[in-house]
Amino acid sequence: MVPARNGMLKCRFCGSTVKDPSYTPPAEPPRQAAAPQTASPTGFAGGQGGSFVYEKNINGILEIECRFPTSISAGSGFMVAPGYAITNTHVVTNNAQPCRDITVRLADETISASIVCLGDDQGGHGNGVDLALLKLARVPRNAKIVSLADFGAVKVGESVFVIGNSLGHGTCITGGIVSDKCRQVDGHMLLMTDCAVNGGNSGGPIFNAAGNAIGAIVSGITSAEGMNFAIPANVVAEFIRRNNVQYNMVR
Repeated sequence: MVPARNGMLKCRFCGSTVKDPSYTPPAEPPRQAAAPQTASPTGFAGGQGGSFVYEKNINGILEIECRFPTSISAGSGFMVAPGYAITNTHVVTNNAQPCRDITVRLADETISASIVCLGDDQGGHGNGVDLALLKLARVPRNAKIVSLADFGAVKVGESVFVIGNSLGHGTCITGGIVSDKCRQVDGHMLLMTDCAVNGGNSGGPIFNAAGNAIGAIVSGITSAEGMNFAIPANVVAEFIRRNNVQYNMVR
């Protein structure tokens, strides 16, 4: 008999096999525990950032309609305190004249709104900050307050998301990265992103992957691809604070 595979002995003449009584199976190598699945900053394993950010904030995003004597314009905004919202000055003015007929749609309700403060007296084209604070006639039933992020923690290259009333056709979400944290545009230091942005997105928030607003969309270069800009969250926070409104800041 000669050794065969798997602890068997084989007859060299007839080919029959029998079990080798002295055979000891080799020990199995220790099994390695599966690597733990790391949760993304959103709390979803696998990094489902866009869906998380959208669900967390959709009831805090405003679709804004401004009716002027000779025109109608659309924009975006976001709730920063019960009954108060942020948008751009240029959304709610026409030739630097404030709109007197503003309606917002939020959480499936349409509500009138009024301007509390404009950050720029030239309709967003001056030296002031292109922000406006709105007061809603009432707080929608399911309204959600959008939290601001600590802008100091923003990193170039991190994933971000924009939610807004693109082209005035209703709220949608787009994604991209922070292309530049401090880009000087017309004398203002702005955040630059490659998130898709169109007319109607102005005044809406840009979020980090944790679902906190790192800025307010303000402009884009239409002749370029993926060069869009937002007013940093620290500037937004200072504007709100000057108007004595409490807001949520996540550090």
